Order: sequence, then structure tokens, then C-alpha cells
Amino acid sequence: MMIPSLRASAPVLSLLVLVLLLISPFSGLCRGETLYQRSSALLAAKARKAPADDFSFVVLGDSRGGDRTFSKLLELARSYNPLFILHAGDYSDEGSEAETAKFLALLQRQVPELPVFVVIGNHENREIFPRYVGPLNFTLDLPRLGLRLVALDNANGELRPPEQELLRGELASAPAAVFAAMHIPPRTGRWRGHTFKKGAEQLEMILKGSRAQGLFFAHSHLYDRSVFAGIPAFIAGGAGAPLVWFTRNGETVYHILVVRVRKGKASYQMVPLREEPHPRR
Repeated sequence: MMIPSLRASAPVLSLLVLVLLLISPFSGLCRGETLYQRSSALLAAKARKAPADDFSFVVLGDSRGGDRTFSKLLELARSYNPLFILHAGDYSDEGSEAETAKFLALLQRQVPELPVFVVIGNHENREIFPRYVGPLNFTLDLPRLGLRLVALDNANGELRPPEQELLRGELASAPAAVFAAMHIPPRTGRWRGHTFKKGAEQLEMILKGSRAQGLFFAHSHLYDRSVFAGIPAFIAGGAGAPLVWFTRNGETVYHILVVRVRKGKASYQMVPLREEPHPRR
């Protein structure tokens, strides 16, 4: 009997591994369900039970290449009992199907009960992302909680007019607690590197005077807090990728950002990764 060589069988083995990753740990994908769709159903159920005057969610980003650290941060995030986790982009190096399957399997293994929503990053594949992860732009709207989060695609290094108009429309009817997120932070006096310029001025004009309480970014592998258009603005890019001081300001620390909303007002806590997780509430 002829035994196939390892070289000849490698593509078949790779395909088999991909299929197992996609189907077994994250069975929803075999039904054509994206992470966004699955998480939306989980969020709807959690939101019905959440106290309307006191809830939280967690923001993190840039986990690519750091699964061990990312897993610890997911456990840390879970300890705060959040409504959901917002991943601000770059879960992968190239956004391949194999990388995406591995990311989804890790989420299912570590936080199967938590909704996770992902903003597209510049390292994601724009064809694979909508197929398995979710839409390039989306809004989380929870009227009972007075919460809205608008996630926008600026992964190509600009905030285009369609995204600008989407944000303007969502802010026009915004509830008490409204937030915006995109992967790349705008160029400012404080954030000078690893930022976007095209559309940044328009973003500032749209946000000025709005009800937005917080802005979330990643892209730089660090943590920083600033103000943009009079609104608290955060880079939360320390979820596992190598820490790099891109913006010339900020802390190179692995972390999560806990956003707590009490009676319609948001507060923020950067929680660095420690050996022992925070006790669950």
C-alpha cells in the first residue's frame, strides 16, 4: 500500500484543521451564523435582566499574536460581569480563515456566555470578516438601558463620508449613554503617530455638542486616555499584541477598559493584567 508523504498531505491536513475549528468549537458558523449574530442574541437576553441604572461593558483591542495574554484578559473581563465585550480590532495578522477560526474558537472556549462584538481592524480581511465575524459598521441599541454604541469602519486609514453620515444619524436620536468606536484613532496634538487624518476634522465636528460620552480606539498597542471634541477618548490596544509606543503618549501595558454606566453616566477604569483576576461581582 502506498503511504502519502507528509508534504503531499499537508494541504489536506490544513483544510481538515480549519473545518474542525470552524464547526466543532463554534458550531453556529456551520449554520451560517456570524459572531455578531450569535452575540446579538446573547446580548438581548442579558439586557432583559440587567439593572437599567447600573451596568458595565468591557473594551479591549489588538490581540493578534498574543493568545495566551488575550485569554487571561478575557478571564479578567468576565470577572466584571459585563453586558458585552467590545474588541476594537486586529484579532489577526492577515485575517485569514484559519486565524479567524482560531479567534472564534478561543472566544467560545474562554467566554462562551458573553457577547463579543468586533470592530474591523487594518489587519483583518474585508471579505472574510463579514462572512464569519460581523458587519463592517454596526450599532448596538438597547433602549431599556438607554445605551447605544456605534462602531465604524476606518480600518483603511480614513473615516469616509458614509461612515460620517451613519454616525451623524445615530447621534441625532441618541439616548443618554451613547458611545462610538473605530479601530484607528484620529490625529491630534497628543496622538501624532499611528492615527488617521482624512475625516478626522469631520469626525470632530460631528461629535462636538453631541450626547456621546466616550470614544474607543485601538491600533496602537498601549493604553491612553485623552479628550476629543470635548469627549473622553481612549486607546485600548493592549490585548495581546506586542506592546509598542506608537502615539508618543500612553502606557505600554496589557489591559482592559471597564466602562460602567450608572444612572446614564459613564465612568472608566483601566485594569492592567495582573496574576490574580478581579473578584467577580
